[in-house]
Amino acid sequence: MTNEEKILEMLASIQTDMNGMKADMNGMKADMNDMKADMNGMKADMNDMKADMNGMKADINGMQADINGMQADMNGMKADMNGMKADMNGMKADIGELKADVSNLKTEAIKTNLRIENEIIPKLKVLAEGHAMLSETLAPKSKVDELQSDVELLKIVVKNLNSEVQQLKKAQ
Repeated sequence: MTNEEKILEMLASIQTDMNGMKADMNGMKADMNDMKADMNGMKADMNDMKADMNGMKADINGMQADINGMQADMNGMKADMNGMKADMNGMKADIGELKADVSNLKTEAIKTNLRIENEIIPKLKVLAEGHAMLSETLAPKSKVDELQSDVELLKIVVKNLNSEVQQLKKAQ
């Protein structure tokens, strides 16, 4: 197997590795988009809770004006608080999932870094060494140009000699 074939094989391997990493990164991007959507949902829940809290403030102000209605308003507030507790428990679960996702992303980043260090960088070094070796063995352009002009001159001389031989043959 020639150095060029080895280099082409290494380049194909590197391309495959890079395509795999690109797919991994696209998966991570999708995970990040999912996490962003979860955070937006949590933000909406917080806004709902703020609205609930504002409603409770209005209820408290109304309790001062209507003491007889205070018990019904208190029961409503308890129900709202239970809903907020359920929302908080849901948010805790979402935060736990986010932490797990971040942990997974860290693990993937470490794996990617290790793969770059252990697989890709050594392959790139070998590729660079092969390129350097090829560069050393190739004839310089000036030498090729010089040989090309010599070959063209020899072609002209051979053509002239051939013509002279043909003329001599005819003269015999």
